[in-house]
Amino acid sequence: MKSLGFLSCLAALLSSNVTAAARIDSANRQIKMAVGARTNGSWDSAPAPAPAPARPGSYLETQDGYAASTSTATGSSAQAQIDGVLTTSSGIGGPARIELPLDAISSAAFGSADVEQIIASANGEFTVLSHRDFPSVSVRIKQLYSPRPASQLREHEVDPDAFCDPTVTSWSGYIDTAYGGKSLWFYFFESRSNPAKDPVILWTNGGPGCSSSLGLFMELGPCRVPERGGKLTPGPPINGTKWHAQSWTNRANVFFIDQPVGVGYSYSKTDQKVYTTEEAAKDVYAFLRVFFSAFDRFKKNEFYMAGESYGGRYIPIFASEVADRNHDVERKALKAGKQVDHDQLINLKGVLIGNGLTDVSKQISGYYDMTCTRRGGVEPILSIETCKRMHTYVPVCREQLGKHCVESYNPDLCDLWLAKCSDEIEAPYFYTGQNPYNIKDDCKSGLEPNLCYDVTDDIRKYLDRDDVRELVGAASKDQIGKFASCNNDVASGFSRMLDMAHDNGFNVAGLLERGIKALVYVGTLDWICNFNGNFEWVKTLDWSGSQSFSEAKNYEWVVDGEKAGRTQSGGGLTWVTVYEAGHMVPYDQPDAALAMLNRWIDGQDL
Repeated sequence: MKSLGFLSCLAALLSSNVTAAARIDSANRQIKMAVGARTNGSWDSAPAPAPAPARPGSYLETQDGYAASTSTATGSSAQAQIDGVLTTSSGIGGPARIELPLDAISSAAFGSADVEQIIASANGEFTVLSHRDFPSVSVRIKQLYSPRPASQLREHEVDPDAFCDPTVTSWSGYIDTAYGGKSLWFYFFESRSNPAKDPVILWTNGGPGCSSSLGLFMELGPCRVPERGGKLTPGPPINGTKWHAQSWTNRANVFFIDQPVGVGYSYSKTDQKVYTTEEAAKDVYAFLRVFFSAFDRFKKNEFYMAGESYGGRYIPIFASEVADRNHDVERKALKAGKQVDHDQLINLKGVLIGNGLTDVSKQISGYYDMTCTRRGGVEPILSIETCKRMHTYVPVCREQLGKHCVESYNPDLCDLWLAKCSDEIEAPYFYTGQNPYNIKDDCKSGLEPNLCYDVTDDIRKYLDRDDVRELVGAASKDQIGKFASCNNDVASGFSRMLDMAHDNGFNVAGLLERGIKALVYVGTLDWICNFNGNFEWVKTLDWSGSQSFSEAKNYEWVVDGEKAGRTQSGGGLTWVTVYEAGHMVPYDQPDAALAMLNRWIDGQDL
């Protein structure tokens, strides 16, 4: 079977395993037994169609490779105290290194300066952060930009060093792992409102294999790359980007991370690959611990993990990793009869899943609903003959995927049924040529590599520019090659590992049981991870608050006097649909997406 590329939810069901397709013919007898006499169609498996100015600080690097203070830590005795806390890895001119957490002596040596100020004093160069609890992980980080006082800029003047949003402080860098030589890229934008008190959100796009630059520059980030022929919106122009008024940074400090390795600006020196979400979760957790140890002013802020599409798999697992490691810290302290060290905890309060793939076996039925009935909100798209065949396979696929991929995991049979069900239930839609991310769109931009949107090509070209790479600190083309919005090799690797086949609803239920709330939102025009399929796993979720959720009123919610969608909430779980939005809700309905975020974080009814 040929892969249809990096189509997020599609990567789960349209498995790129050639071996799976090859086994279909030999397994037809077993499939016929399962299907029985419910179909008279052909059993041949049809191939799928190809589808800065630095923040003031008091520490400067000296010829000895250490930090010297211009105010509170002068002289050889102070320098000796700083030794071991801040050094360079390669002598004069090398990146500064800070080991975390700072002990009492180190803190005294740094005086009034904090780690952030030391990073800022590097004037756009990377500082390397390490952590005693994670010896194999370090973080290369630079201050990407810090707003200049208005008095330093003439009226209407644009700071040439600004990136994306000239009104906030931003950071960028790499999460480096000693094992495998992996380097994961990230951006961090502070809130436009109140960074000290606003929540921190980690955002990842899906794929698997797609860069979170799509989320940053196309959906919810503080700036957007103008679509070809598009006009700039009100606000300051910033190095080829345009101001995004409905950014989620209006309400929160937001990370955008390119993961796993091989995605976006991320790379590996040893060709080490990550093809399971559980392995990716460990890298993300280590990064969070290092970051919050360095940027301790955010440590007590509420923390949320958010993702889109394959994020329906990523986020439940990433959040479970955080919750379980928090639990380990608490149990260890309890056994030792000590107070819990809250500096080791991550203040996880909730998760957001947008148009996600969370439970393949339950979501499979949504494809029939969206294309063959009016339950998708539009007229049926496929022929009656095609729909009849699809309808036959829906219960069979739910049963067989649930049995072999979830209940009693059998990788060979799970793989086989993923391939067969994708052929029978998903492939017919792709033959139409319609946009899988918005059933009202005819995909004029092409499915690969533009994912049906011109702006994805604009983003790719922008981030592939040498001057942009240099500005943000990303590795050069000579080192990691051209920028790609999505990496098909990563998608294929996850598919070979059957990573998408798991029931991640169990993890969502586990988070809810631990007081971590969840928001599941879906654009009603999305086909690939549609609202019908998503509600199938949501309504069957089993946790102590399930009755509260099932008995809650399902009603229309309103933004600026207009009906925005439907919502239902109970037991810590909130379900939201967004009208006239496809797969990427913040792109299609930015006002509704921001209103949804604000109300949910504040604990209000939508």
